[in-house]
Amino acid sequence: MSEEKIFTRIEKLFDVGLLSDTRVLIVGCGSGGGNLALQLAMSGIRNFTLIDKDALELENVIRHVCGRKFIGKKKVDAVEEVLLDRNPAINVRKLDVDIMHYDNLEFEIKNHTVIALATDNEPSRYLVNEICVRNKIPFVVARVFTRGIGGEVFSYRPSLGGCLACLERILERTEYRHGIREIDLVSEKERELMYGMEISEIKDSPGLNVDISFITAFHARFLLDAIAATLPERPKYMQPIPDNYIIWGNRPTHPFTKHFQIQRITLDPQEGCQVCSKEKK
Repeated sequence: MSEEKIFTRIEKLFDVGLLSDTRVLIVGCGSGGGNLALQLAMSGIRNFTLIDKDALELENVIRHVCGRKFIGKKKVDAVEEVLLDRNPAINVRKLDVDIMHYDNLEFEIKNHTVIALATDNEPSRYLVNEICVRNKIPFVVARVFTRGIGGEVFSYRPSLGGCLACLERILERTEYRHGIREIDLVSEKERELMYGMEISEIKDSPGLNVDISFITAFHARFLLDAIAATLPERPKYMQPIPDNYIIWGNRPTHPFTKHFQIQRITLDPQEGCQVCSKEKK
């Protein structure tokens, strides 16, 4: 089977060959990260490193790119099989590790073109942010808000835009992001209605796959934009995205007032940022 034949229908959109040497590190292979990896593979990305320490469980499959036959398998193994099914020419490295306790994380980040961050906790996001800023490696992070009411995507562009720590400094000034943290959205009554789950469990319950898919699509598109910015020439018809942060509302649930509501922000480096300001030389 020819790889060129696989991409016949999209080759007029952009030159897939331009992406052949790109190396993408995907941190987190859950419902967001798994779908993201597949979207990138179908866009012509061939070199992946997947990081995740968890196995696929029955309750995952209704939202995950991997179905019931993968139950019990490590997510990195399951996602690898799905990617290779789409394009056998893909190269996959797998790391069954917890990045918070992985000594070689900085080495891995430095050896990739772009980092796709799809974890579900703040410490991992800020760890990757610090390493990427220090090494001037672009990354894109996405998050789905509780119950799938919407989500957000942020793209770090070295030397051009602010970092994740800069973003947190301005979030309170934004109309849609204010008060949107998963933990803030859940009342005591809602906890009881959700079978007595703790906050940490509710945070991992981000709604239907269709809700997640909107955010995954934005995540993939911002990653392709980040990759294009590293190339000697951009793929045809892939114009630069001017904004580096978006908030998307799936439905009219506070703070969103209508279906498919979006806010775009161009985040500049913030003076006095504890992360990126000290890296400016």
